[in-house]
Amino acid sequence: MKPKIDLKNPLIKLAIDAIQMQTNIALETQQTVEKAIIPIYALPKAKGHKNPKTKVEQYGSGVLVNIKEQYFILSSTHLFEAFDGYTLSTGDGKGSLLQSLSGERISSGHIESPYSNQLDATVFHVQSELSDSLKGMAIGLDDLEFEDDKEGTKPVYLAAGFRIKKSNTSGNQVKTKGEAFPSAEVNSKTYELYNIDKQAQFITSYEDDILVEGNWKKSPIPRGFSGGGLIKIEGTNILDLKFLPNQTKQKLRAIIIEHHRGKINKPGVLISTKINVHIGLIYKDMPELFDK
Repeated sequence: MKPKIDLKNPLIKLAIDAIQMQTNIALETQQTVEKAIIPIYALPKAKGHKNPKTKVEQYGSGVLVNIKEQYFILSSTHLFEAFDGYTLSTGDGKGSLLQSLSGERISSGHIESPYSNQLDATVFHVQSELSDSLKGMAIGLDDLEFEDDKEGTKPVYLAAGFRIKKSNTSGNQVKTKGEAFPSAEVNSKTYELYNIDKQAQFITSYEDDILVEGNWKKSPIPRGFSGGGLIKIEGTNILDLKFLPNQTKQKLRAIIIEHHRGKINKPGVLISTKINVHIGLIYKDMPELFDK
């Protein structure tokens, strides 16, 4: 349902223009974190007595992180539960060859566990040798945002990942397109409506109808964004309509796990799990990586 907003109201137009300006700044910010988001491909689980498939399919997205030359893919548990084994494939999406990666999975728990299902956090510790291209895409701890936003600020966030609709493999090549959609954190009431714990998770608006160049359009369904990154654009603030940031920077805040379409009593949203949870899993398993 389209929001009931009078687009001809001068005050509304000023507010929209100011928010659009902040959004444009966010989209033009150097992609220091966005570059680390990769598509995740794997072999589907065999169904019944059918012959197993031999061609990998895209299941979602992940974020490549480097901690003291150990490489991890931050993603979602339900994504990894959907395919066979402990091997996945990925690439930069620009026609590069698929690289098969083996590794160990650290999760907040099995998908059957209610709270673990809600957190939906998985870290894939890469055991294979990465290509130089993938190593160059990885981000470090300095690119992560562990703190909540300061009171009185409301930064622009980018939901970034690879939609399955855009995914294509040609032989052993990955041809897909990474995308990023701007948004902002929802209010406390929306957290209550979705029964989400703000300590561990983060909700951003993702309405069914969005305003594009003065016209309402349907928002794309972000199927494949599970495991992708929710990126804070440090320096932006849509609460201050006159504010022009001097410097902006991308920081990874959370990993996307769910999309909910809007309903009569609930707005459309993306639910993400804060990277504090994922990094906590790594710390629990490999505390030596955090020694100074």
